[in-house]
Amino acid sequence: MTGRRLLLVVQRYGAEVVGGSEQHARLVAQRLAQRHTVEVATTTALDYWTWAPYYAAGDDFLDSILVRRFAVAAGRDPEFKAFEHHVLEEEHDVADELAWPRRQGPDCPELLEFLHARGREYDAILFYTYIYAPTALGLPIVPERAALISTAHDEYPLRLAPYRALFHLPRAIGYLTPEERAMVHARFHNEQVPDEVLGYALGDAPAADVHAFRARHGIDGPYVLYLGQVSEGKGCDELLVEWIAHRERSGAADTTLVLAGTVRMEIPDRPDVRALGRVAEEDKAGALAGAVALVQPSRLESLGIVLFEAWQYGTPVLVHAANRVTAGQTARAGAGRSYADTRFGAALDAVRAERDRYGAAGRAYVQRECSFAAFDERLERLVEATVDA
Repeated sequence: MTGRRLLLVVQRYGAEVVGGSEQHARLVAQRLAQRHTVEVATTTALDYWTWAPYYAAGDDFLDSILVRRFAVAAGRDPEFKAFEHHVLEEEHDVADELAWPRRQGPDCPELLEFLHARGREYDAILFYTYIYAPTALGLPIVPERAALISTAHDEYPLRLAPYRALFHLPRAIGYLTPEERAMVHARFHNEQVPDEVLGYALGDAPAADVHAFRARHGIDGPYVLYLGQVSEGKGCDELLVEWIAHRERSGAADTTLVLAGTVRMEIPDRPDVRALGRVAEEDKAGALAGAVALVQPSRLESLGIVLFEAWQYGTPVLVHAANRVTAGQTARAGAGRSYADTRFGAALDAVRAERDRYGAAGRAYVQRECSFAAFDERLERLVEATVDA
């Protein structure tokens, strides 16, 4: 099947956008554009919290793909945190739940009008991410030609009224992992909707200069790496508690915990903890290649892309056992260990003892499951299921 006209709808899109769902969306657009005519419909926002305008409204091109940017009518409600607390933790009515997508944002009525007026010009429309307004409000406008790439994880908003029908409406669904599919099926009983587990794809690993990374940041000796936003929401507060407890039990006495990413929480002032802030791409490669292990403490991830990136360099991973997605990825690859609360130190010691074996298994898994050829086949099956359902 070739030559389809496809539209991809996503809340943010751009070279400057950092985010797992958006990164996946951009990869999908790039791969599909090699065989189909692909356009993207998105907003002018860069920041996912405020949805403040960053890009100019109108047509743009990125990676030779037409990107249609629509103005955000209103950013995230300034009182959203209070509203979120009310809806998620207090007694409320269905009107509160139905208001969730617009109050969370991005509220983009011009994008919805575009789908209403011109959505039928496309053979298939791929929607990212379930929780945001462009998908929650846009997919029901064109369900007969829609594929939902939900990037869902087991969080309370998934239970809200706007999403109960959403997972039954599309012609097909693209899940990122088998765990996401199982979770959605258990909650919505939507097994009748055709689906495909997409996974991810990676090109050749960027060249890694471990010595340069160490020299630039003054890092000596072995280190465990966390790569991503440094925040409580990503489990970094719990990671620090586990790390300090392990060190106080005389574990990893020669090892440093290196946190690479935008810092949004307090970091203890300790010689064995280094917060680097956001690092350049060349530093990212060096950091991944030189680490004893990559640790991913988040309990809520729909796909651990950074795990695949670590495995490209033969670096094993440590993931939290409460995260079924990353724990499942790690188990399937045989490329690291998962840990429960208070067992971080034992898992780290086990990974250090067999780093080479775990690393080799991770490298082999990425070569097998994350090749462009394998990913493209899965994408084509999703598009075919959407068009021909």
